[in-house]
Amino acid sequence: MILLAELLGEHLELEKLGARLLDVVNVRVPDAAKVAALRWELCRAFVDHWGREDQLIYDRLLASGDAEAVAAAWEFRREFGALREEMRLYVTEWPVDRIAREWEAFRDHTFALRDRIDARRAQEESVLYTHARRVIGRRAA
Repeated sequence: MILLAELLGEHLELEKLGARLLDVVNVRVPDAAKVAALRWELCRAFVDHWGREDQLIYDRLLASGDAEAVAAAWEFRREFGALREEMRLYVTEWPVDRIAREWEAFRDHTFALRDRIDARRAQEESVLYTHARRVIGRRAA
């Protein structure tokens, strides 16, 4: 299923960007400007990916009529709203000057958010994409 392969490829790219951000954050002396630039790149990539995922997966599952897939899509979409808000706050509440002033707190926030994103990605791949393979793949056959 090509669309899932593309989305899984995007997951890998997002994982690489996230690892780069952790490398930059995993130091004792901040380079807040570098962090901010990389964080912006990562957030843009997430927004692009989430838009594609919404169109290619959520909308199709919700329209499928498959009760189990519809329920999963609604739950993932609801959780997605919370994660999107968390990402928005991560950017808006941490301007460059605050990152520099409160480096340890920013680092902690970054690591916690990364853990949340990793858990979300794993759930998408094991639950949501399984429904997509079953429902969307069945319709394509």
